[in-house]
Amino acid sequence: MTVTTTTPGTRTRGTRTTRRTDWSAADARGPRRHQADAAAGFTGRDGRRAVAVADGVGDSPAAARAARIAADHAVRTAVLDGRADLAVLAARDVLLGAGLPGDAALTVALGPDARLAEPTWTVAWVGDVRALAVVDGRPQPLTRDHSVGAAMRAAGVEVAPRMDHVLTTSVRTVRGAVEIGLTVIAEPDALVLATDGVHRALDPDTLAGLCAAVPAAHLPRALVAAATAADTHDNATALVVVAGARPVVPEPRRG
Repeated sequence: MTVTTTTPGTRTRGTRTTRRTDWSAADARGPRRHQADAAAGFTGRDGRRAVAVADGVGDSPAAARAARIAADHAVRTAVLDGRADLAVLAARDVLLGAGLPGDAALTVALGPDARLAEPTWTVAWVGDVRALAVVDGRPQPLTRDHSVGAAMRAAGVEVAPRMDHVLTTSVRTVRGAVEIGLTVIAEPDALVLATDGVHRALDPDTLAGLCAAVPAAHLPRALVAAATAADTHDNATALVVVAGARPVVPEPRRG
């Protein structure tokens, strides 16, 4: 596998890694024709930050565009409005309001508000991009897939694995905040967001072993490499934010 470190927006073959001082992401197109995953991060002037990963539905330019727009818009809305769930709805409104084709699963995590005494992260999601909190090297799931397979298994019905790819809620189809998954957690050591090309390819023991052994800064690349080695059948994307790291606050514009 060819691993290339690049800056955002650069297209390369193999695995791409995007780095920031407080978050990093890696992705690989895998066997698909198009890279329809997207990762994004945004830090406001007050230092509050948000990260997001989107997984376009299907293997097409429309899916790739929907994922990129959803991720980019969600992180900015989350920081500016202070609500992770509203960021999901804002991403929906952009796709529908502009008449854009394509759809995506989306998970967005909003970092602590400096005005609060206890630092907490808020995670909102639709679809099957999973979020994990890493505490003392142990990954703890924060999300539950919005898919037909997950819903039927929760009801005690065994279904074929292909039903895990049929989403019950997505950016385009979410009707309101009540359909958005939402959780609030105390600040962990790190947060991991991963598309199904990663989390379905890795068994729990492999995932736990990587989280325990690999430093957070290198974990996205390790997760994507492991998913690729496991012959994932999808795009594979992982984003890790070091929750306790000091974010880069943009310099105020002058003039």
